[in-house]
Amino acid sequence: MALLYFSVKEMQAQTNALPNDCVNAITVCGSGMINSNANGSGVQEISNNACNSMEHNSLWLKINIVQAGTLGFTLQPTNTDIKVDYDFFVFGPNANCTNIGQSIRCSTTNPNAAGLTNNLTGMNGTASETSEGPGEEGDGFVKWLDVSVGDTYFIVIDRPVGSGGFNLEWTGSATTEGSPFPGTPIANAITGQEICNSTGMHTFYLSAMTNSINPDPNNNVSFYGTEGDAYDQVNQLSHSLTLDNSSQKIYARVTNANGCFDITDFELSSYKTPVLNNMDFVQCDLDITNSTDGKTVFNLSQLKEQITNNSNTQILYYESVADRTNNNPVANPENYIGQDQQVLYTKAIAPSGCESTSEGKITLSVKSTTASLPKAAPYFTCDLNAEDTVLEGAFDLAFIKKNAYPNLDVFLYKSRDDAALEVNEITLDEIISESTTLFARLEKNNECQGVEEIDLTVNPTPQIKLPDAFPLLCLNIGSLPITAPSGFDLYKWYKIDENNQEKLIETQQTIKITEPGNYRLEVSYVYNNYGTTKECSNSKTFNIEASNIATILKVDVEDISENNKIAVLVEGEGNYEYALDTPYGTYQNNNMFENVPNGFIEVYVRDKNGCGMVSQKISVIGYDKFFTPNGDGYNDYWRIHGTNETFQANSLIFIYDRYGKLIKQIRPSSKGWDGNYNGIPLPSSDYWFSATLEDGREFKGHFTLKR
Repeated sequence: MALLYFSVKEMQAQTNALPNDCVNAITVCGSGMINSNANGSGVQEISNNACNSMEHNSLWLKINIVQAGTLGFTLQPTNTDIKVDYDFFVFGPNANCTNIGQSIRCSTTNPNAAGLTNNLTGMNGTASETSEGPGEEGDGFVKWLDVSVGDTYFIVIDRPVGSGGFNLEWTGSATTEGSPFPGTPIANAITGQEICNSTGMHTFYLSAMTNSINPDPNNNVSFYGTEGDAYDQVNQLSHSLTLDNSSQKIYARVTNANGCFDITDFELSSYKTPVLNNMDFVQCDLDITNSTDGKTVFNLSQLKEQITNNSNTQILYYESVADRTNNNPVANPENYIGQDQQVLYTKAIAPSGCESTSEGKITLSVKSTTASLPKAAPYFTCDLNAEDTVLEGAFDLAFIKKNAYPNLDVFLYKSRDDAALEVNEITLDEIISESTTLFARLEKNNECQGVEEIDLTVNPTPQIKLPDAFPLLCLNIGSLPITAPSGFDLYKWYKIDENNQEKLIETQQTIKITEPGNYRLEVSYVYNNYGTTKECSNSKTFNIEASNIATILKVDVEDISENNKIAVLVEGEGNYEYALDTPYGTYQNNNMFENVPNGFIEVYVRDKNGCGMVSQKISVIGYDKFFTPNGDGYNDYWRIHGTNETFQANSLIFIYDRYGKLIKQIRPSSKGWDGNYNGIPLPSSDYWFSATLEDGREFKGHFTLKR
């Protein structure tokens, strides 16, 4: 048996001569290996078939028989999902594209609709029908062909559902003694070409390579940029190809008279020869043991971009011309011990393998330094988080470089050795760090000018603690004093308005706040380091709420009843509580009182936040049900309670006996009735009264005189 593997690359339909039409059918040869970019239906050419279908996404194959027998195949889609449905149609023998004729085999069974367990289809020796389908009809297979030498057939593979690749396994007696298809010509593998020159541009003549690929003049050799193009014979390259610094793979197709072909590939490359420059390399001697001996460590690899024109080029360093000739490079160029006025020799090798033809020499210079490096002015910052235990701050390295060394190239390192070798450079513009020392390597035109130490110091930031809640501001008092924690160098109090704008209102430790609202306290340590003043600050925002003494608007009194009631009505910004009779009594939240006694009552209103108390005397009108004028000092007079020379002073009160005789008229300013009539004591009995109060109210009642 023979296997045919077919892969499809997803692409949009194109107008090139792809094998989705009969005239562009792929001729199956030898082992049957094919590849194609075919996609789409092309021209509809299979309308005359027993399966009543048409092309959806088709691929045309042409087979020429060179070995007789039975011939079938099993087609297996790459995607085994049962919903993927591939069909096929066979025309022949000896059909042609202008007269394709009636199909002699076809299958359009839908495997999912037919309830099959797989989506295989094809021709085999078990099936007896020559066509099946559409839809749920059939099992995917029809009877295979009886083929003779010289027969020609067209097989159309159609993909109505799914568009991926597939495998074809050829079966039958025609495959037992070898391939039933004509042999393929041989496309010989050839060695690619690589050109190195000063421009990187070169023109290759592909026609000069045809004899090496296949010398048979009866075969055709053509060239393509992709393997798919070579299979489909589209986008053929001209026989001259110009490359400019880009490598390209070329696919050569050898096709014989039967349409059978073979493909080989090779690489063509054209690259620019790297150029080397002569240069001086000045290094500062930072050796702690001996910084004046004219020897120090050089990091040669950092010269790469300056010594050659290509950053991808490999640079090798040699101590002599003989070492370069014998390919004995410096083993560790990143840590090379060199001396003053020493000359090194170089070689450049491009990624293409092209080597430099020009000589590049490096002259080393060693600049002595003192063992103790000079110190630059120190830089200070503040601790980022005053609440944690780590003293860590942010340093603006970009500013430090520009401020301290405005006319030099500055490179910062964490250690002296890193600065010497120029490795592990700190490239950030800002770092978060504890107090530390950095090493600034100073260069000009890539020549070391010196190395200095820069001390970075983190100063503590104040911790500020304020109460969770402040006392309320009593508006009737006028101000609320607040004192910040001690120990700081600067105090700044800000008032924050409704637009979130701040105004500085105090710079002392204690502030007197006169209005409610939002405030911010900022405290600072002031550091004086090397003549430089630095403030480290922290702040807290807080809110001051207001309260106020109450204003009594009025007191509503319901009196002359068995249950006298009063309601105290107030206004103000405070939170108030209420009491009767004494400022030191029991206060209640409710402003309503019941069962209030007759007479004169003092009402007290107190601010719960301590802003003060107000009071008001009120009159509760009432009278006694009896009195005992016996001179013992208790209940000796009867009167209307809640009236006097101040309250209801112009009220009129008349007392009658049981027969309606007027006995006495009393006024609020008097003590009341003593139980006498014209100086004569009246007997124990019930007496009546009528009262007209100053406020216009009138009421009547009776009481008992007891002796």
